[in-house]
Formats: sequence, structure tokens, C-alpha cells
Amino acid sequence: MSIPSARPAGESVIGEREVVAGVLLMLLAATLQPMQDAIMKYLGGAVPAVQVAWARMVFQMLFTLPFVLIGPGIAGLLPRPYGLQILRGLFIGCTNVAFVSAIIVMPLADAIALVFVAPLVVTALSALVLGETVGPRRWTAVVIGLAGAVIIIRPGSGLFGLVALLPITAAISYACYLIVTRRLKTSAPAISTHFFTAVVSAVAISIPLAIGMVTGLPLITPVAPSPGEWGLLAVVGLISTVSHFLIILAYNRAPASTLAPMTYFEIVGATILGYLVFGDFPDFWTWVGVAVIVSSGLYVVFRARRKQAQVPISGTDAGL
Repeated sequence: MSIPSARPAGESVIGEREVVAGVLLMLLAATLQPMQDAIMKYLGGAVPAVQVAWARMVFQMLFTLPFVLIGPGIAGLLPRPYGLQILRGLFIGCTNVAFVSAIIVMPLADAIALVFVAPLVVTALSALVLGETVGPRRWTAVVIGLAGAVIIIRPGSGLFGLVALLPITAAISYACYLIVTRRLKTSAPAISTHFFTAVVSAVAISIPLAIGMVTGLPLITPVAPSPGEWGLLAVVGLISTVSHFLIILAYNRAPASTLAPMTYFEIVGATILGYLVFGDFPDFWTWVGVAVIVSSGLYVVFRARRKQAQVPISGTDAGL
């Protein structure tokens, strides 16, 4: 009788090493991103949130440009289809403005935890917009995860008020960005899409800044950053670019279901930096809400994996 063939020992070892490398790359990205967020929160004391978001995209564009020219070339500067590419850039621009505004006025860990409801929103949008089948178990996980967000916000407690809408807006906009990204999955090189997204975002965010220059409205009127502040803004763009490349490399080496738990490590880093730099530390009920959101998000990912459907989990493609 025949014996089922096994994978060669060397191939198995290589596969395991690739997965381990992918996990380490994702952990490194999840470690870098809270540093970027902490710098943006620090800059928010002197530079308007809209201007911080704009500078982040401009520097990300500049740091990505050489890789586009070396790789896809001039044609890669304008990836197709233009409509979806522009829509993707607009969504991530909105995400960045809302997110930067949120971390400036809220504790870092709280804001990031609320943004992590994005994968749950993606699940809902997958059914409502893309017509994908989402079973009752995943719908239940979505509802439970959103309940976790309510636990963090605690409406009526006076903790955040309308400010809590900022990270929720960022999460919804980021979920829309992920939905568009799924439609673009094979349409253009990833580096070209990443570059063009930064271009569209920077142009879109320039509009309120231009209005601020004319009207003098304090929230959108740009200021002249000091040399040190320009340096920090450049570091933000650099970290955003590097972390994006790390995530691409990670997903090329390990499956999404393996990397999903690693993305939530960002909350740990945000908590540590929030405490060390800004003196913020989540209270008991915030941790309960975080646990609910993380558990629901992981369940959605693993359930989708079993159903052979891909559901983006990370908030990191935009360098949140």
C-alpha cells in the first residue's frame, strides 16, 4: 500500500523559519508604530493635528518615491484604477486626521484601542457592501466588539464625551480604506499604491490647511514648525514607511491568522509609552473594553480563516 508523501525535512524547517520571521517582522512593526503615535501626540501641543497628518503623508510620500522609481518605474507613480486609488487615499487621509486629533486629546492607549474596532467594521461592511456571507457567529462578535468600545467610552461618564467620536471616525474610515484596498489587491504593485495613497492624502489634507491660512481658524491654520519639530515630523513619516514595508514582508512570510495577534501588541506599546511619556495609564474598565475588542477581533479573523475568507486585521497598513 502507498504511504502519503511527507514534506521534506528541509522544506518544513524553511517554512517554520519563514513564519517565525514573519511574526518577528510584525512585532517590530507593532513596536515602531506606538513610537510614531507618541511623537505625533507630542507634536500636537505645538502643531495643529491637521498639519501633523499632512506632514506625515508628505514625508511618507518622499521616503517611498525612490522605491517606486527603482521598482515599477515612472509608470508606478500613477497606478490604476484611478478612481479606487483616489478613494483609498481620501479614506486614509480622513483616518489620519481623525486619528492624530484623537491621540492629541485622548490617552494614547485608549485612542488606539478604539481604532481597533476597524476589523469588526470591515466584517460588517463585507456583508453590506461586498455581499460576502457573514454568519451569525461573526455578527455576534461584531456586536460584542462594539460593546467593548462602549465600555471604554462609557457614555455619560464625562470621561471623553464627543472627543470619543474621533477614534471611532478613524476606525470607520480605516475600515472603508481596507475594503477599497481589498478591491485593489491585484491591480497594481503594493509600493505604487502606497505611494499614490500618500500623494492623494497629502493633497486632500492641504485643502483644510489652505482654508485655515485664509480664515485663521485655529484648528486648521498651519504654523511654522521649528527645525526640531520638522525633524520629528520627518521621523514620523520614516517610521510610517518602514513599518509599512515590515508589514508587507511579514505577510509574505506568514498567514494572516498567525500575524493577527501580533498587531494587538501595538496596544501594549502604546500603554507603556503613554505612561512613561505622558503619565496616562488605562483604568480597569478600559482594560475590560480592550479585552473585549481584542477577543472579538481575533475571533472574527480566525472564524473568517476557517471560512476561507480574508478579513484585514491590522491597523498598521496606514501606520496608525
